[in-house]
Amino acid sequence: MKTAAARTIGLDLFSRFSKPFDFSQYGVSLFTGGLLALLLLIVGVPVAMVVLMSLRTGFPGEGGPLTLQNFVDVYADTATYEIVGNTLLFALGSVWVALFFAVPLSWLLMRTDIPFKKTFYVLLTVGILIPVFLRTIAWILLLSPRIGLLNKWLMAVFDLAGPPLSLYNIAGMAFIQGISFVPGAFFMLSAAYRAMDPSLEEAAYTAGVGKLTTFLRINIPLTLPAIAAVMVYLFMTGIAVFEVPAIVGLPARILVLSALIYTATSPPTGLPEYGIAGAYGGIMLAAGLALAYFYVRLMKQGKKFTVITGRGYRPREISLGRWKWAAIAFVLLYLSIEVFIPFLVLLWTSFTPYLRLPSADALKTLTLKNYLTIPDYAGARPFINTFILMVGVPTVAMFLSVLVSWAVVRTQVSFRGILDTVAFLPHAIPSILIAVGMAYLSLAYREYFPLYGTIFIIMLAHVVSWIAYGTRTTNSVMIQIHRELEEAGKVAGASTPRVLWKIILPLIAAGIVNSWIWIGMLSYREVTMALTLYTRNNVVISTVVWQFWGSGWIPQVAALGVILILFALIVVGTVRLALARVGEVGSAT
Repeated sequence: MKTAAARTIGLDLFSRFSKPFDFSQYGVSLFTGGLLALLLLIVGVPVAMVVLMSLRTGFPGEGGPLTLQNFVDVYADTATYEIVGNTLLFALGSVWVALFFAVPLSWLLMRTDIPFKKTFYVLLTVGILIPVFLRTIAWILLLSPRIGLLNKWLMAVFDLAGPPLSLYNIAGMAFIQGISFVPGAFFMLSAAYRAMDPSLEEAAYTAGVGKLTTFLRINIPLTLPAIAAVMVYLFMTGIAVFEVPAIVGLPARILVLSALIYTATSPPTGLPEYGIAGAYGGIMLAAGLALAYFYVRLMKQGKKFTVITGRGYRPREISLGRWKWAAIAFVLLYLSIEVFIPFLVLLWTSFTPYLRLPSADALKTLTLKNYLTIPDYAGARPFINTFILMVGVPTVAMFLSVLVSWAVVRTQVSFRGILDTVAFLPHAIPSILIAVGMAYLSLAYREYFPLYGTIFIIMLAHVVSWIAYGTRTTNSVMIQIHRELEEAGKVAGASTPRVLWKIILPLIAAGIVNSWIWIGMLSYREVTMALTLYTRNNVVISTVVWQFWGSGWIPQVAALGVILILFALIVVGTVRLALARVGEVGSAT
């Protein structure tokens, strides 16, 4: 009996191990595991450095025992709670300003017959290309109590003793930041309004309800889950932003967490206090992770709200009637605040030898000197470094994004959900903390991470920060490809990498190119991480503008700002036009 049993077990083991091994599935699992390990490394190490430096005192690399002294110093100081309050007020104010414009704009451009719809849509996209710090500088040139052109004009016309307007308060900061949030909020909300069943509104109109009441009582409640998700997203971003609090808040001594972390690591005098920055960063990190969790939950809950009825659904535009001109005025008001006024202020200032009001005498002094002397002040290095970022960052980010999205969407690996979560995690981590973590890592462990002072440390920080954006966009386009195409390639004998290269990538090429362009533009205009990691060797155009502003070179700042904006418009416009022509040729053939 024992011999028979042993023989049976032996035969069973032989048959089990003699079956052909599925190397393909094993390779996919191994590849996905390696990709997860890589993301955990590049995302987790900067966060670990923030935690580590919060537990140490002294300069990076000095070692010493772990201590909670930094947390004691920070949380025992009553000023900390005032700073946290300023941060919350600033973020909340920014959210409300953004929603005040974004919700009506989404309804008008997605649901109504407002004229010039395509033009307005393009101008909203243009607003994204204007760096926030340039828009902030433009509004300071307009509304500063000391040098503001509008204040000077009002004082001259109405014979006022002092300037009537000022941006140097939390309300002014929230206004500028909130305006910059509007394009992003609009594109996030537009899908919800585009998908809404018009019969719900038509029923209200049949009952004699006005358009404004219908908008407030039907449209907004139906899209409330989407609006709530946008609110959490913008609030999470508002806590972490740096440019407006630094340019407007620091001179007015209105401190928020992001500006405080920057001044702790890059003080005007004395040595950096990385431990204090880490203790403050812990607040931002905890808030970002918690808000990211609520954002994901809200997005899942939002899927339960159905606004498309299914049978008989036909999206139709709502006639504005006599409200048409009021709607156009509202859109133009926003576009003036977002695009036209800041650009015109920068354009005027860039041609003047010094800041002055437009007048007949001022027209006689206009000059191109501020443009012609930019190479003398800036040199070639910032432009070369910026070009490296514009090409290198989106290339690396989209390469990783495609691999991550393919593993998440196209494979059946059990831990692909963890991979997707890790890829989204950088969105919950404030960019200034990513940069501070990179700086601490390169200073404390130079022998293992010798990137401090190079353009490549900024590139790596950008890639980490925007991998979440890349994976979200590639997930959405890759999920639309049916598995039959992939299976047909494998049946024909193509390997998994060849199927990805020859079938999947050509089908999602347009989405990849669009994301590549936008990530390149984000790197082009980004200043927070570049400034935190700044040295003389890795200076970029955005940090040059920042230095010029700090030195009081206002016309030179305006000239560089105009060049930044025009270059971004030319690049994006040219690429978009080229893609449109390629699409027309493809459809014709």
